[in-house]
Amino acid sequence: MILLVRHGEATHHTEHLTGGWTDSVLTEKGKSQMRFLAAKLAKDFARHRIRTRILASDLRRAKDSAQIIAEVLSEQVEVMPFLREKNNGQAAGLDERTARTLYVSPPSPKEIDHRNYPGGETRREFFDRTINGIKTINNLERENFIIVAHKGTIQNIIFDWIGFNIEEVSERNFSFDILPASITVLGINKWQEHAIFLLNETSHLHRDDGFGLFQFKYGINRR
Repeated sequence: MILLVRHGEATHHTEHLTGGWTDSVLTEKGKSQMRFLAAKLAKDFARHRIRTRILASDLRRAKDSAQIIAEVLSEQVEVMPFLREKNNGQAAGLDERTARTLYVSPPSPKEIDHRNYPGGETRREFFDRTINGIKTINNLERENFIIVAHKGTIQNIIFDWIGFNIEEVSERNFSFDILPASITVLGINKWQEHAIFLLNETSHLHRDDGFGLFQFKYGINRR
């Protein structure tokens, strides 16, 4: 089972800064969101006494979100820079208005080899960096993981999980919305298929119960 968690609300959201490699921090609301999420996770994991590895981007908003979860689950955070959001180059750390002066529009909406900002990544480079990093994780499909990262990073992982490369994603022109403090659940089902069991789930911010993570028909037994 792989749980993909987007970090909580961060200062780049509230202060109108660019995202990407801007090293913003969680707001008080963001910290509260992650505490709600961690409490819900704790109910699921306590009921089933299952251990998990927690991986996080090294940007503070993701790393601190992961630490909140780790403290509740009594686990350690493994920091992995390849889980960073798309590199926005010279726009990192700038306010949105200033960043727009650096922005270079792509020649077409489906362009995957275009650099929006000087020194930034293309969509292809970002996708490849994410997925090549994911492939270095041992037993990804056989152990339990919580991956705390960013909207674009999580989207890349989902695309790859369901078998699409970045060219196919661009050609089909589809995506998934990933909200702050949301959870997405991936796993191998009993038919040995790559499944998405939850997508962009935020009910934990509103209801006092677990996620119901173990109601699904996972095909691999967990210890």
